[in-house]
Amino acid sequence: MLEAVVSGLVTFFLAPAAIALGRRLGITGVDVHKPWKPVVPKTGGLAIALGAVAGMLTGAYISGIRVFVPIILSCLIAAAIGFIEDLREEINPRLKPLLLVFASLPILAFEAYYPRPLIPFLGRARLYKVYPMLIMASYPIVCNAVNSVDVLNGSALLTSIPFFIMSAAIFYLRGDYHLLLLSLIFLAAAAAMLPYNMYPAKTFIGNSGSLFLGAGMTSIAVVGSIEVAAIIALIPQIMNEMYVLFSIRGIRSAKGVGKRPVVLEDGALTASREPDAPITLLRMICAGIKVDERRAVYAMALISAFAALLGFLTNLLLGG
Repeated sequence: MLEAVVSGLVTFFLAPAAIALGRRLGITGVDVHKPWKPVVPKTGGLAIALGAVAGMLTGAYISGIRVFVPIILSCLIAAAIGFIEDLREEINPRLKPLLLVFASLPILAFEAYYPRPLIPFLGRARLYKVYPMLIMASYPIVCNAVNSVDVLNGSALLTSIPFFIMSAAIFYLRGDYHLLLLSLIFLAAAAAMLPYNMYPAKTFIGNSGSLFLGAGMTSIAVVGSIEVAAIIALIPQIMNEMYVLFSIRGIRSAKGVGKRPVVLEDGALTASREPDAPITLLRMICAGIKVDERRAVYAMALISAFAALLGFLTNLLLGG
């Protein structure tokens, strides 16, 4: 498990440098859910990406795990798109999903997938021609879904960690050492960033971090053939993104929406009373009550943990 240790240590010790870089280059964002509106660097995702990549490179060098190579390329493409968005403040919301399709290309080029997913009640489906297209669509969907829950200090990390625990448990029971190691590498990188991203955040993970984690989840699901379990585990993130799209009537810029789903009252979060404000998981959690930011994040994490448990149990029922 040296690779996971490397991932966690590199992430943890590179985080201060990433924070300093963000301040120096002005890659910052305002923490709008604090009464004092602190300005926070949003470059923490760089440390997560470099940490996880260091762990995977260690595994590729020591153990000769070749499947790590396309996953590294895939996740770095997603992180690069996210970092460009952090620099530019925003990428055209209609262009961004198309760009994220490129994150699927290393997996397809290296043929690091098995085009016969296990579907409930149907068994192994034969999707030799359709499956590559599904992979291309899955990266924009999952990456944007993970990005959509990155709204509070620690929310993206605490809602992602249950997925990596679930996948690690599945691969452990399956006896697949390489994929178990892959899950632990991502888990270690996410956990190592928590001290810097939890309330009050010293850094945001930014689009680079959330898109990197989303690409990691997608790669694990595809390479590990745990598609159904992954979809169930990611229902909170995916539904959150769908709520947003339906409530704002399509793919639109966040700046163009104007109204926020939650507002700050007496130092606590509460759902916006504006009928046309975006519908989100956080808005539903805060509906009709005032919620401390930390409690709201823990609620989101608990929902994700429950979904991951359902994904794990589904995988067991499928004979995974």
